[in-house]
Amino acid sequence: MDFSAYVSVLGVHARTLWDTVSADYELTPHEQRLLLEICRCSDTLDALDADIRANGVMRANKVSPAVVEARQARIAFARLVAALSLPDLDEDDDAPPKYQRLGTRGPYKLVSGGK
Repeated sequence: MDFSAYVSVLGVHARTLWDTVSADYELTPHEQRLLLEICRCSDTLDALDADIRANGVMRANKVSPAVVEARQARIAFARLVAALSLPDLDEDDDAPPKYQRLGTRGPYKLVSGGK
């Protein structure tokens, strides 16, 4: 699938994220879709942050809906990044990974060399 139409409308930070990850990794179509959703989530977080900066954290003695939505968007962002599970580029290619991701909600498990 060609994602260029979707990528062309991304904000500055999201587009930088897309370009950086796409340059560093060869992604399958489903990984590209996850990356696109990560970038969209990044755009949403930027918009919510702008709203919070402009209107404040509180509105009419209640927490701004933008603050609540930003919290939810951060959770979604973290889960999408975990689901993409890109390897660390700094790791030695021949060495086994220190940690292995067991799933979107699963914990990191020490693979070798630890208790």
